[in-house]
Amino acid sequence: MAGALIRLLRALLALAALVAAPASAHLMANSVVNLDFATAATTAEILIPLNDLQLASDIRVDPANPASTMPAARAYLSRHIRAIAPDGRPFTVVLDRLFVLADPSQADLNVAARFVPPAGASPRVFTLRYDAVIDRVPNHFVLVFARSDFAGGVLSGDPQMIGGLQAPTVAVRVDRGGGSAWAGFAAAMRLGMHHIAEGHDHLLFLIALILPAPLLAAGRRWGGYAGLHQTARRLLAVVTAFTIGHSVTLIGGAFFGWQLPARPVEVGIALSILVSAIHAWRPLFAGREALIAGGFGLVHGLAFATIIANFGLEPLAKAQSILGFNLGIELVQLAVVACVMPALLLLAQTPAYAPFRTVGAGLTAVAAVAWIVERVSGTPNPVAEGIDGALGYAPWGVAVLTVVALAGWGLRGRPARADTSATA
Repeated sequence: MAGALIRLLRALLALAALVAAPASAHLMANSVVNLDFATAATTAEILIPLNDLQLASDIRVDPANPASTMPAARAYLSRHIRAIAPDGRPFTVVLDRLFVLADPSQADLNVAARFVPPAGASPRVFTLRYDAVIDRVPNHFVLVFARSDFAGGVLSGDPQMIGGLQAPTVAVRVDRGGGSAWAGFAAAMRLGMHHIAEGHDHLLFLIALILPAPLLAAGRRWGGYAGLHQTARRLLAVVTAFTIGHSVTLIGGAFFGWQLPARPVEVGIALSILVSAIHAWRPLFAGREALIAGGFGLVHGLAFATIIANFGLEPLAKAQSILGFNLGIELVQLAVVACVMPALLLLAQTPAYAPFRTVGAGLTAVAAVAWIVERVSGTPNPVAEGIDGALGYAPWGVAVLTVVALAGWGLRGRPARADTSATA
């Protein structure tokens, strides 16, 4: 009974730590082991609070020269971290890099390690024996996560908890099963769909570009309805160009390190929305929308690239992730176009489209300016927050727009009913 109670308390403690401290950071006195599963080996990022490490060992970190302590820390960890295959053979544990990572809450020892399986053994199935710190500090515990497992369908944005360690429990079984490339591809596709569906700025840019698609340009103004054939060609060109643009920088960022700081990229995305909104109001680049979509797609792709680049995948898995992620993005984009364009095509054949387009372009411009201010200043503003909240109801707005468009199209050009009340 007492043993069961202790196990329950440990489970509750681990759950509390999981809620309070995600895998990327931890505010409590615990260590974190993030495992990344690959074809030939499993890599790990290990975070150990320095205060507890010094309590559990003879290691004393010199704040002025923490690198001088790394040989002693390496020797200590080599004695306390092991991985064992199911048949009892040991993995080779390689401590590649150790350094002190400081954050506002506490200083950590950051360890980059590799667990290389013996010949014929899988890097996905082993027992992790880990008693660093927990063998000397009773209230210290270790959380073990599967941070990245492409073959298991786990990407670094959604880590899975494998288990928790606290003395006297110093071993956890890691079994990720066989895995498959399809699981990773499907996970990347879902991530792409989620990212673009939640990325209001990306979708608003696309909608701003297609808003004038059903119209003919007449000088510096938008004219009448362009017809279904020409509208379809424009849409195909715009969506394809945007796809090519963001795919180029997505591949470059993931494989060749093409990255810019996040803030200028996010500001560039907001600027692309503003330019597209102005174009929806007055033609700026009529007939060249595909070129603009491709150019701004390069900027949007830089934002996508930071996601794939952080997965820590092998080249083949990275290529499959890019393909799946891109497919997810395209599926949502096509769904948006398929939902919005019928209403726009109907409205474009009525006098109501001119005021609708003007109001839509104006609201899009307001959203873009609010995002620019927020991203340049680094400070949230109520306008941007309100817009983000309102865009969460966009599906309802599309439904209402479709009903209104059907009604307007049905009434277009209908002759007024004659007065049948004849007078004698």
